[in-house]
Amino acid sequence: MIDINYKPVLKRETEILPAMDEKKQMSLIVLRDKEGITNKNLAMPAELLLILQMFDGSNSIKEIQSNIMKQTNVLLPESELIHLAEELDNALFLENEKTAAVRISLIDDFKKATTRKPCHCGISYPDDTLELTSFISGLYKIEKDISITPNTLSGAISPHIDFRRGGRVYSSTYSKLHQLSKPDTIIAFGTSHRGGNSPFIMTRKNYETPYGEIETDKDLYQKFKDILWYDPDEEEYYHKNEHSLEFQSIWIKYIWRENTPKWLPVLTSRFERFATDITPSKIDSMEKMFKSAERLVSEISKDKKILIIAGADLSHVGPRFGDDINITPQLKSDIEKKDREKIEYILKLDYDGFYSAVMKDKNSTRICGLSPIYSSLRLIKAIKPESKPELLDYAQADDPFGGFVSFASIVF
Repeated sequence: MIDINYKPVLKRETEILPAMDEKKQMSLIVLRDKEGITNKNLAMPAELLLILQMFDGSNSIKEIQSNIMKQTNVLLPESELIHLAEELDNALFLENEKTAAVRISLIDDFKKATTRKPCHCGISYPDDTLELTSFISGLYKIEKDISITPNTLSGAISPHIDFRRGGRVYSSTYSKLHQLSKPDTIIAFGTSHRGGNSPFIMTRKNYETPYGEIETDKDLYQKFKDILWYDPDEEEYYHKNEHSLEFQSIWIKYIWRENTPKWLPVLTSRFERFATDITPSKIDSMEKMFKSAERLVSEISKDKKILIIAGADLSHVGPRFGDDINITPQLKSDIEKKDREKIEYILKLDYDGFYSAVMKDKNSTRICGLSPIYSSLRLIKAIKPESKPELLDYAQADDPFGGFVSFASIVF
């Protein structure tokens, strides 16, 4: 029961985005759930942002009314505030027992599921196989000038932005991979946008795609699990709605279809949470994990061809990401220069140099691919230290809510 004494709490992982109405006459905010408890997006007048900021559990409806009055000299009727809270509650945007029950149910259902079902299918890409093939083939290009000898690639960095904005750069990566005979297994690192406490978040579940399932390499999964000091399944639920690996699974399945090799899908949390002023290699537990992983892939690569893929974007700049800044051609040029300076470390397989370059200014441009790129570089260098990386493409794409994202295609 929501009344004047109710203390509303906006649901965790609720993203509030700036927007405009269809006629571009009124400023709006859009509430979007990154957690996946609800698939609804709520649009409301931007003026309500001040109220939503008070939905933190410390203020009752009555106190919120009083606070608004003090700050704006406007007395909002209690009924309007109650109605707003009820609207959020009905859409599962409040943190309460109802939302918690849905969360527990979803987590339980995912644990019981035998596969990881695609959650961006029909939204970010067509769910019909023929439509999907037509869609991707419109983005896909076959390189006429092959600068890399087949069977020499040990890794790749691909975007994880949506296909429409990143299609050209995805194509640069996967058209090169398509020139190879298929690897025996793939290790794919992706960004866990929702975070997580575990450095590596793993799953045994096969990923479903419109082209069929990509089978998880269970043997490789167990070998990786054995080198960790924690259970990588604890936060397996983060795989459910994460797009960074789902988008890779589509392209992998597209180029190899029925010959698609097994893979190990690994989400990485934000290493910078515990390695701000130092690199992960200076943290004993992390370095032990990476050294063990390097020995593991080096040994396996003696008999099998391993392909390492990172699904990783680069900078995120602008109002959409919290910057109070105007987007100008000069700003985009400056960010590209900074990105390319960091990419130079990637091209030298200098994983610590790359990490330090990103964190030198506390990752001010929000490179969300820091952890998967760092992880991939370590394993690629372990497999093929003589690799000569090649930057195939770089691009920036505007964000519909204000700002832009950068990403690149690099092969090793």
